[in-house]
This record gives sequence, C-alpha cells and structure tokens, in this order.
Amino acid sequence: MTADRPDKTEVPYTIDPGYIQIEADIVSHNRDFYNDDGTRRRETVYMAPNIRIGVWDDTELSIIPPAYTVMALSERGGGHTRIHGWSDMTVRAKVNLWGNDGEGATALGLIPFVKLPVAAQALGNGAVEGGVGLPFSMKLGGEWEMGAQATLALNRNAIGNGYDPDLAFSATLSHPLGASLDGYVELFGERQTGPDAATVATLDFGLTYQVTATFSLDCGVNIGLTKAADDLNPFVGFTIRF
Repeated sequence: MTADRPDKTEVPYTIDPGYIQIEADIVSHNRDFYNDDGTRRRETVYMAPNIRIGVWDDTELSIIPPAYTVMALSERGGGHTRIHGWSDMTVRAKVNLWGNDGEGATALGLIPFVKLPVAAQALGNGAVEGGVGLPFSMKLGGEWEMGAQATLALNRNAIGNGYDPDLAFSATLSHPLGASLDGYVELFGERQTGPDAATVATLDFGLTYQVTATFSLDCGVNIGLTKAADDLNPFVGFTIRF
C-alpha cells in the first residue's frame, strides 16, 4: 500500500480500480510566531481527509472535503481573535504516466486539482483556485527511495484583482527503520508571486508504521525555514484502504 502522506511529496502511483483509500490527519497543529507582521497564530485542524478512489488501471479521483479548523490570533498591540469553522474543499485526479506497477526504478504521475471556496469567511479567500502537480519516484537501491514533486498553481492574489502563479518543489528521501516502520526527511519550497510574493521553505521529518497490509499510522513535524512558513507543524494521521 502506497500513500500520498505523510510527507508533502505525493506518490505517482494510483489506487487500483474498485478500491477506496482514505488518508487523513487526525490532528495537525500549526504555530507561527516568527513573521513580519508581528501576529502570533495558532491553528489546529481536525480530521483532514483525502479520499482516493480507483477508477481505471492508471487513473484515480480524489476528494479532499472541508476539515474543521480552530485558529487563534494574537496581535502585537494586544488584540486576540478566535476563529473556527470548515476549510475549503479540493477535487483532484491522478494519472500515472509510467511505473504504476512498481517494478521499474522510476515512476511519474500527473495531478490536476481544483480548490472550491466553501470555507468560512475568515478561513479562506473565497476564490476558485487550481493547478497541476508532477510527482516522481525513484528507487535508489539498498531500500532507499527518493521522491520529488513540482507543482504549479494559480492562486488569487491578496488584492483580489487577479491570479498569480505559485511554484512549489519538494524532495524526500525515505528508508525502512524496521520490519513495519519507515522514516523520511524532506525539503519543501514554494515561491509565491504577485503583490504578496513570499518564499515558503520547510524541513520535514516523519514516520509511518504499517499496522496491517491495508492500515497504517503516521506522525511527523514540519519546521519552517523562512518567515513566510509556519514555524512548527506537528501532526498525527492514518491511511486505510477498503
């Protein structure tokens, strides 16, 4: 069983036809104190699932429904705001271009996606956004595996008068740590453009424990390397296939 989590680099492999796989954060906490505007933000997201549905041998559809989010903001001047509600929804497809059987050394996929603005007003920007991702995987030998992904997205700018392209890239390296335990380290970067241009970079670590052939648990932490990134993002999640 392969999963698009827990790292940010997704796999190029698709779900077999007739199967459903649910991959979700049980809880994910974001903390951002080190930024330019002096705002301290704490955000906790509960049960954020990615529901993947096998359609054809090399094609799947997935739905990422809204997740319940609680956000606390503390302003430099002493003001405090608490926001809670549901996040946006994303609909995606994934097509494997080669290597779906896992027998070759490499595999490549294509993931077009659209974000639907269904979030509570303070938790979203009210805009339809979308893009495409290219996940890549390579077996390096000695049970080492490398993954990489480039993603181009068109996101609504902060002014609200148009869309600007954002480019993200990630690379991850994973290796078994035991009979049922895998670990990974990942570097993620995103360059935002337009009036609100910024660079997001994180260093990510995590573990996956394969409980059964169709169920796994995972945990990890994403550490911000730039002011535009969240300072710290620990999470716990699971994957289950039906």
